[in-house]
Order: sequence, then structure tokens, then C-alpha cells
Amino acid sequence: MRVLGVDPGTVSTGWGVIDQTGHRLTYVAGGVIRSRGPLPQRLARVYEEARRILSEFTPGFVSLEKTFVGENVQSAFRLGEARGVILVASAQAEVPVCEYSPAEIKVAVAGNGRAAKEQMQIMVVRLLALSGGLGGDEADALGAAICHLHTHSFTARVSEVRGRQTASSSSKGASPVGRGQEPGDRATRRQQTFPASTSRRQ
Repeated sequence: MRVLGVDPGTVSTGWGVIDQTGHRLTYVAGGVIRSRGPLPQRLARVYEEARRILSEFTPGFVSLEKTFVGENVQSAFRLGEARGVILVASAQAEVPVCEYSPAEIKVAVAGNGRAAKEQMQIMVVRLLALSGGLGGDEADALGAAICHLHTHSFTARVSEVRGRQTASSSSKGASPVGRGQEPGDRATRRQQTFPASTSRRQ
């Protein structure tokens, strides 16, 4: 499975592509889309680059961080605009988008929903066995991709276990019959072993 993770922004948008084979994660490519100028031009550049990346690497899914409204409402608005560009580009490329909260991504990568940015960078490098460091935007994007891959693997394992349990319950529901016996043989044998008692009175 190949996933494109995106950390959207109107000034810098991080992106990263990861392949998963079994339980192994492999870094494919990544980088940062940097935009300057008026907002419409910046969004147009993010859109064009997103289209190029989707076409070049053909991911099966796009993993995107959900909008988080903190103290800076204007920043949240700008983030929403950048996210919209990524959503449109993904829809046009017919690639499904999965969204995760910042806490979900941090738990999947670092095991802590309040992990610091530096801790996330360190864990992404370790999980992907990279030799060098990563910038914050690219690391966040790769973290989003890792989150989706971990979530997908966990969901698949849960479905497999549930399928086994359902099959086991169905097989236990059938009445057991001894090997080489017809269903009525046991009742007949029981009657032969324990004959009905007769009265001693004459």
C-alpha cells in the first residue's frame, strides 16, 4: 500500500510518500511546497504541486490532518483553505482522503497525543530508518501517512479476528455427531444400555 501524507499550509505544505509491505514501512519521497505572493497565487501553487505529486507517485490514499482551531483563528482559516486545495486535487485524481486529528497522528507515531514537534521528527526518522534528519513540515506529513498505515493495519487485523470468531461460533452451533454414527444411533444405544424397569409385583 502506498500513502501520501500532507501537512497543509498556505506558506509551506509538507508532503511525504510511504510504501508498506507487510509490516515494513519504506520512505519513497517527500518535501515541502513553498509558496510566496498573494493568497490566490499561493493556493494555486499548492494545487498544481499536489496534482503533480499525485500523478507522479500514484498513492492509494491521501492522509490529511484535520483542521484544529486553537487560539489563532486566522491560522485555522488559512489551514482550511490549504486543506481545501488538497481535497480538490485528490478528488480530481480519484484518490480517497482519510483525515486524522493531530492527537491521533501523534499517538500513532510517538505513542503520546501531546508529543512535541521534535519528538515527532525523531520518531518518524526511526520508524522509516532514515539516515538524515527531517524538517518539521515534511516530518508532520510523513507522520500523517504513518498514522493511516497503522490505523489500516489495525482495522484489518480486527476484521480478521472477528471473521475467525464468527466462523468458530457457526461451527460450534452445529450438533456434534460421533464419527461413523447416524444422529439416531446414540438414542438407540442409550435405550439398549438402560432397559426400562419392570414391576416386581405379580
